[in-house]
Amino acid sequence: MGHALEQLRFGSATRGLKEPHILRLITVPVLVMLLAGSLPRVAQSQGSESLFSQARAHQDKAEWSLAEDSYRQFLRLAPGSAAGHSNLGIVYVHERKFADAIREYQTAIRIDPSLSGVYLNLGIVYFQQGRYDAATQVLRKFLSGNPRNRQAQELLGLCYLASDKYENAISMLTSLRAEGSLDVLLALSAAYIRLRRMPEAQAVLREILDSPQSNSAQVHFLMGQTYAGLNQFPPALQEFKAVLAADAAWPQIHLLLGATEAKVGEYKQAEMDLRKQLESTPNDAEALFTLGALLNREERFQEAVSPLLKARQVGSKNGDVDYELAVARWKTGSREQAWAAVVRAVKLDPQNREAHYLYGQIARQRGDKITAQHEFTIAESLSTRKADEDILRLSEESQSRLAGQTLNSGGDLQ
Repeated sequence: MGHALEQLRFGSATRGLKEPHILRLITVPVLVMLLAGSLPRVAQSQGSESLFSQARAHQDKAEWSLAEDSYRQFLRLAPGSAAGHSNLGIVYVHERKFADAIREYQTAIRIDPSLSGVYLNLGIVYFQQGRYDAATQVLRKFLSGNPRNRQAQELLGLCYLASDKYENAISMLTSLRAEGSLDVLLALSAAYIRLRRMPEAQAVLREILDSPQSNSAQVHFLMGQTYAGLNQFPPALQEFKAVLAADAAWPQIHLLLGATEAKVGEYKQAEMDLRKQLESTPNDAEALFTLGALLNREERFQEAVSPLLKARQVGSKNGDVDYELAVARWKTGSREQAWAAVVRAVKLDPQNREAHYLYGQIARQRGDKITAQHEFTIAESLSTRKADEDILRLSEESQSRLAGQTLNSGGDLQ
């Protein structure tokens, strides 16, 4: 089992990472529905009616501050106007005053529960805030009265995706698949990838490749994830390179490239990409860990110590970092430091097969045959981790750092 110490295990420092912002892959904006119908009689006087018209005129011209002032003046005269509160909510959305927008939408609903479209607006605000459970509740309420509303179906599917309810997302979005929306196809492929249903993900991605947006960074990123999930690292690497070409600012792209390059044996290029990542994000624990693991793989154990120590110092609490640090310390003759590191490694991650084996080797070297045999037995009982999960964890880490999308919200009560 000695070869286990020489295996390079990239990406596993993100094990268990929960991805709350998976939707940031979706870049096509979701628009607020224009609420149809005639304006209810809300004016209490000619003056308030004039203020409402003035507010609408400012809103139509995207003069948000002026529109806010006019709606607020109007509502002082007509506080029972559901239309006024709802439209002020829309203005607040454009001003990114989300808490105020939620308050106004909720007031509009209390005044006139029949204005079901306000539930859609409210769902979009919750979605923008990342409050996916709240968004799910109001969108389901809206769909109960508008079951065929495509926009609400899509947004609810995206909420399920963001909440890690991948089966629900697939169920909601599959009926929209035939329309060929890039949003829907990207979301479906992401859900299949998270469920490790790679053949189905590939089928969806083939549909995306026929679209005009097939050369986008998002599409290449998902293709790379899919290939990685199939343990097809050379094509995965080509896709991640295409991500860089399409969007040089993609979060952690050089880390992801470096890890994948190491998988295909391109160690020199891998090191270059990892160091480039650290130039822009010097305290990136995952990049530090991956560089340290690479240096260990190349038997540059003394050089590996520094990035691995820094990975721990910047806050990494993952057993993989301590395992690699234990390897580097042991290989450079720092036996007590290696012992302390490997003890931490198995404590943080009892399923780390290689760490248990190293623990046994160090224990045997220290003359503790009982502990050594115990650790060897544990190591034999554990399975080797799959490489596809390592790269997928890294890609999920990249996703979590992706800058949030801007959802353009527009529309109002008429």
